[in-house]
Amino acid sequence: MRGRGIVFTGPERAELETVEVDPADLRPGEALVRAQYSIVSAGTEGSFYTNLMAQVPPVYRPRPVIYPARTGYGHLGEVVAVHPSLEGLAPGQRVLSFSRHAAVVRCNAARLALPVPADADGRRVVFTRMAGVAITALRASSASAGDTVAVIGLGLVGNLAAQLFQLAGCNVIAFDLSPRRLELARACGVHNVHHAGEVDPVDVTRSWVGATDERGGARIVVEAIGRSELVAQAVEMTGRHGEVVLLGSPRAPYTGDLTPMLGRIHLLAIKLVGALEWTYPIPEETERARHTIAANYRQILDWILAERLIVDPLRTHVLPPERCQEAYYGLARHKDDYLGVVFDWTAESPA
Repeated sequence: MRGRGIVFTGPERAELETVEVDPADLRPGEALVRAQYSIVSAGTEGSFYTNLMAQVPPVYRPRPVIYPARTGYGHLGEVVAVHPSLEGLAPGQRVLSFSRHAAVVRCNAARLALPVPADADGRRVVFTRMAGVAITALRASSASAGDTVAVIGLGLVGNLAAQLFQLAGCNVIAFDLSPRRLELARACGVHNVHHAGEVDPVDVTRSWVGATDERGGARIVVEAIGRSELVAQAVEMTGRHGEVVLLGSPRAPYTGDLTPMLGRIHLLAIKLVGALEWTYPIPEETERARHTIAANYRQILDWILAERLIVDPLRTHVLPPERCQEAYYGLARHKDDYLGVVFDWTAESPA
């Protein structure tokens, strides 16, 4: 079966290429899936599109990006064929996976192929993938009902994280520099939001929790952008025995004085917690961890279908794959206008 897929041919250049998958070539655990919708990650995919990965610390892999680079994050489609050894999946089923942006994909179903109801709106369902990133802030923290949580950044992941903490019974305050993103947060039910350029997030957070001095702050602060300088601000917003959760991936170089931040962490017993999704195992059938990615996705899908987790206002663009360059350029250079970008593959006719 032949179709088209998105590829980065160089820095800030997204194009289409021919993709071909022969059902006879499927390996154990694989399925051939025809795409319906796929969602873009502005952070991870954006770092490859702009070649920011060339500047990141050695702990990141791969670095630098080797072009052409095939890209993809969250893929929703219909199963066309499966390897004979693959159990629990059959042609005609609809699944969400980690596959690339392409009309036809060789899906690693043994890794993850989340069943999706046939009548569910795919443009909504595909946001399960990005909420799966956001929920790691909740899972990695020790949050419980009634805790105060401050979220820095109301992009796609930050917005979803704020909603998820609210679903867990936490009291949430959030900050961003974009009036548009503040508006979208309110539309998603996150109402205690503030323009970070018009107020001091540290002062506002301390006042919100009723702190009597500079040692006070929120119980949990989530940095959802991935900017190193904002981690220091997050620490200032956190109170004694609190937690700073790094949900965004810091990539760009930053030079600064770390002593004030480290001093506060030390003196107030603040925990600095990494919340990378891939530190959790994927399959539900495991004893390795309290939470798994597959279980997270199943729960998130239920919340989206029940409209307890609101995603429709976040879907700013639904574009055909021919407009992939516009999509990535917009996410990289026009962040106020482009937030949740979904590729619509339903008009494609793989041969």
